[in-house]
Parts: sequence; structure tokens; C-alpha cells
Amino acid sequence: MKWIKKSALFFCCMIAGAIGLHLFGPNALAAENSNNWRFTFDVVMRWLNFGILVFILVKYTKTPIKEFFTGKKEEAARQINKIEQEKEKAEGKIQESLKMLDDSKVRFAKLKQRIVEDGEKKKQKIIEEAQQESKILLESTMKKIDNQFLEAKNAFKSELAEMAIALAIERLPKEITQKDKQKWVNDFIASVAPK
Repeated sequence: MKWIKKSALFFCCMIAGAIGLHLFGPNALAAENSNNWRFTFDVVMRWLNFGILVFILVKYTKTPIKEFFTGKKEEAARQINKIEQEKEKAEGKIQESLKMLDDSKVRFAKLKQRIVEDGEKKKQKIIEEAQQESKILLESTMKKIDNQFLEAKNAFKSELAEMAIALAIERLPKEITQKDKQKWVNDFIASVAPK
């Protein structure tokens, strides 16, 4: 394979040199005061050299160049076959992926339905728990209200009793006479005296 590349490079250099000599040769090789025959001789020699060069190139580089292009053709064919095989594999994977996508859509629909059903069950359970909690909270609140009402009632009675005592302390001294005091002392002595 390396010698094919070297041969192709050599061939390209030879062609470039021949073309360069052919295009730029007349000005460089021609004499200033030459006769007419010199110009014709130079042209003939150039064509002769060019013919020899072409003959040598065709004789010795025909086979390597042919093999080079044949090798490139075969390599391109192998790459095309490889790419076609990869394309077929990719198409198979695409078909498989599309099938999996369709299957996943069906599974997704079932999963979505199951999630919605589970959500409805949980929602109902939460509602029932909330109702139960609200019932317990309501009962607890009613007990607290009853306790607060009872405490308020007892506080009111206590306040009423204190007000009655305060009023009695204020009014009784004015209403009690000396006779009432004597009667109480006698009653106290009678209750304390031994029988």
C-alpha cells in the first residue's frame, strides 16, 4: 500500500515537472539572438521529451496507479457495505424503539389510570380521616366549652358569695341590735355547755 502512495506521488511530481517545463521552458531556454531553426528545434525537443516522459510514466506507473484506484474502489465498496450494514442495524433499532415506545404508551396509560384510582382512594381516606379528626376536635372543643362554662359558673357563684358576704358585712352591723348579740352568746353557751 505504501509503494502505491509513493508511486502516485512520484507520478504527480513528474506530471507537474513536465507541465512546468512545457509552460515556462521557452523563455528560460531560448537564446536572445537565435535563428528560426533554434525555436523549432526547441519545440520539437520539448515534445520529444514530453513524449518520452509520458511513455515512461505510462510504462512504469500504469499498473501501480491502476492498483491504487482499484484499491480505493474496493475500500470505498467495503466502507459502503459497512455503512449499509450499520444503516440496517440502525433501522432495526429504530423499529424496536418505536415498538417499545408504543408498548410504553400502553403501560403509561395503565399506570396513569392506576395512579388516578390510587389517588381517589387516598383522597377518600384523607376525607374520612379529616371528618373523624373534625368530629374528635368538635367533641374536645365542646368539652372545653362545658369546662369553661362550669368554671365561669363557679367563678360567678364564688363572686356572688363574696359580694353577698361583703354586703352582709356592710349591712349586718347596722341591722344587728344588742338584743340579737345577747341571744347569740346565750345560744353559743348553751351549745358548748355539758349536758
